[in-house]
Amino acid sequence: MSSSKSALIIGLGGITASGKTTMCKSLEHLFSSEKYNLHIKSLHMDDYYRSDDDPHQKYLEKFDQIDWDCLDAIDTDRFLVDLQSLRLTCDILLVEGFLIFNIPLPWKNYRLFNLAYYFDLPYEECRQRRSRRNSRSPLRHDYFEKHAWHAHIKAKKEAFEQNKDIGLEIVDTTKESFEKIQDKIIKDIETVLKHYS
Repeated sequence: MSSSKSALIIGLGGITASGKTTMCKSLEHLFSSEKYNLHIKSLHMDDYYRSDDDPHQKYLEKFDQIDWDCLDAIDTDRFLVDLQSLRLTCDILLVEGFLIFNIPLPWKNYRLFNLAYYFDLPYEECRQRRSRRNSRSPLRHDYFEKHAWHAHIKAKKEAFEQNKDIGLEIVDTTKESFEKIQDKIIKDIETVLKHYS
């Protein structure tokens, strides 16, 4: 690809514990291999969580803890600055995170993602996967049921309302295998790359 062009940007967003990070790492490995010989970078929203004592954090008295499932918990300004910088230094930029499609963009009439995938899960599967995770902060046992799940439902609705123009595509690893979803995304990227060459 021409170094004068900005990167092809692939958005991998959606619900917690749905396979976004695993997909991102797999795609990064594949497209940086000899088969494609492309310069790939990835940006992970989880790296932009604010510190516990950051004044932007939203404290939930009901659960006696910080709300880790809202945009206030993320330094979105720094995230967007890094995204804009990274897109000029690679061929493909993989952007991964649970609220990447919910960040209000400061640029009008600007389409950020060339391809965008919303990873979704049904409630019970999401609850089970999240309970097996090591969380960055101890969570009350009812935090997921009484807060996080509802926050994700709201975020999903808003993500699709905010991104009607980008063709946000739902993927669900409980309905199709990870490999089948990955093959579909690879083909989509290959198709778009032909126009970027």
